[in-house]
Amino acid sequence: MKLLKDIEDNRQLTEEHMKEFIDILLNPNVKEDNKLKLLKSYTKKEMQQIELTYLVKHLISTMYPVQPYYEGAMCVCGTGGDGSNSFNISTTVAFIVASAGVPVVKHGNKSITSHSGSTDVLQAMGIQTSEVASVIKQLDTKGLSFISATDSYPIMKYIQPIRKQIKSPTIFNLVGPLINPFKLTYQVMGVYDVTQLDKIAQTIKDLGRKRAIVVHGANGMDEATLSGNNIIYEINQNKPIKQYTINAKNYGLTIADNDALKGGTPEENKNIAINILNGNDQSSKKDVVILNAAIALYVAEKAKDIHSGIKLVRHLIDSGQAMKQYLKMGV
Repeated sequence: MKLLKDIEDNRQLTEEHMKEFIDILLNPNVKEDNKLKLLKSYTKKEMQQIELTYLVKHLISTMYPVQPYYEGAMCVCGTGGDGSNSFNISTTVAFIVASAGVPVVKHGNKSITSHSGSTDVLQAMGIQTSEVASVIKQLDTKGLSFISATDSYPIMKYIQPIRKQIKSPTIFNLVGPLINPFKLTYQVMGVYDVTQLDKIAQTIKDLGRKRAIVVHGANGMDEATLSGNNIIYEINQNKPIKQYTINAKNYGLTIADNDALKGGTPEENKNIAINILNGNDQSSKKDVVILNAAIALYVAEKAKDIHSGIKLVRHLIDSGQAMKQYLKMGV
């Protein structure tokens, strides 16, 4: 297979190469061993930024030649793959951001590299994921919609068994948050792999987001954390990508090791989220949610800066609006 040879030789792949790569992995008639060899080889290869853009755009177009659109829609999602087994931070954040009036279309999946993925905890919460066709109605009535990646991209079922055979994260850990079916206005994407931040930031810009942030959490998490400097790549469509760091201590938040953010089963993570949203949890778990929600509200132009975002998040929790948003989703 010439494509495999090009990958093994670490060549920069063209748009046609990336289409072929995806088409092979999605083809149910290709032997699993051949797919595994191809994906393993690409996982070892040094990925070029333009390859990621080609791959993401082709994956989206296989299912959504014309992407649905909702004015001001946002996704907050991490790549997974950081091995931290943290509780479902971005899912908890989604309720708070939606309670501020930002329409949130959160694209998530079952756990692959952690104890509880976003759809696992939603199931524990009794919250149904939405089919893509019903998302707009869900946003009109509730302001928040959760989409299961396996429902929005059923073709990915041909890749999932291959991914599970590769113990390390693959290109598809990076791709998941990028292939939201909706043409988003805003996005916050957490990334475990610090070496890929610039490539992902440029890909997000290539996708046409108005504003976005890519964040690599201190000490290797795919969320902003409380344990040190978080690396930020800020994307504004008409400006150069800006890089800087933020540290929880500069915002009056608790300083804590990443181990303090560990979760457990979907049921345990559900209880953690509820106690944060209703204001009962005053631990570092609440503070990490405050920080990540503030980043999202800043990106979505609801706060002029992260300091203002933190103030707004505290108000949304203390006033009961965040919990009201959570309860609305079970109706």
